[in-house]
Amino acid sequence: MKKFLTLFLASILALSVAACKTDESTLRDSSSTLLGANEVKTLLLGNTVTAANGDTYYFDRSGFVVGKGAYGEKNKGNWNITHEGQLCFSNWNANFAPSACYKVFFDNVSQQRKLVDGNGDVKYTVINILIGNPNNF
Repeated sequence: MKKFLTLFLASILALSVAACKTDESTLRDSSSTLLGANEVKTLLLGNTVTAANGDTYYFDRSGFVVGKGAYGEKNKGNWNITHEGQLCFSNWNANFAPSACYKVFFDNVSQQRKLVDGNGDVKYTVINILIGNPNNF
């Protein structure tokens, strides 16, 4: 009976650990590509990006980011890329947009870029990238 109880508890623990899998670990398991600093820079520098939630932002070459949120609010701040390739935002003019850094993955399954926060959660999925600033932000 003791052996059965030990096996049962081990099974429960294994299921608990599997249930706690982060979006980041799922992306890594599906052979998604973590982009490096040069790849993220090439992707964003001087371009306009639209996320699945409706946010659209222009990444100015000077490190300034400006655009509109999903509800039409105008937002601006600063952006930079760390040596490890994380995309970081700071100095937002909005209370709901705190400074944060994100790992950028190319999801080989969906063929989309995904921004993953420090907790391993996908916060933004890029659905469109346009060259330049066609929205005149």
